[in-house]
Order: sequence, then C-alpha cells, then structure tokens
Amino acid sequence: MKIIQPINKSALIVATISFLLGTLLLLFFLISQSSIVLDIGLFYVIIASVLNVIVFVGLITNAIINYQYYKENLTTIILVILNIPITIGYIIIVANNPFLTFF
Repeated sequence: MKIIQPINKSALIVATISFLLGTLLLLFFLISQSSIVLDIGLFYVIIASVLNVIVFVGLITNAIINYQYYKENLTTIILVILNIPITIGYIIIVANNPFLTFF
C-alpha cells in the first residue's frame, strides 16, 4: 500500500521511531539493570505518549477531512495505536523484570 498523504507518512515515522527507541531502552535496561536507564525510560514514555497523542489527534482530524482516503487513514491510525499495548507490555516487563534473578 502506497502512502499518499504526508501526515500519514509523518505519523508512521513517529510511530516507528517511538517503537524502536522504546525497544532499545527496554533492552538496555534489561541488560544494565541501571536505575538511570529506568528513569530515562519513564521520562521517554511520558514524552512519547504526549507526542503520539498529538499525532493521533492529527490523524483523526485528517481522517475526517480526507475521508476519501479512509483505508490509508485507518491503516495509519491502527499502526499508531499499536504502540499502546506494546508500551504497556514493556512497562509490565520492567515492573516484573524476569531477568533480575539472572544478573
């Protein structure tokens, strides 16, 4: 599927970068067990959440205005929303920290 609308391209870039940075922070925390990384990660979750909410509102507005591209808009909205359960899963992993006994 080709993405035509610039706001959808930007939203996918934001969602991808949010996912990748969150994953890297999670892996770095699991490897290092550092409380500094934990603090950075929590700050990152707050910043990324605010940014993704702003992007989401823009996508909803765009979907209402440009309803003729409903498939592209819906696909982009779903991909941005997918970051929510991923983030919740990462928070659960950090809270339960299954690797704490190994290190």
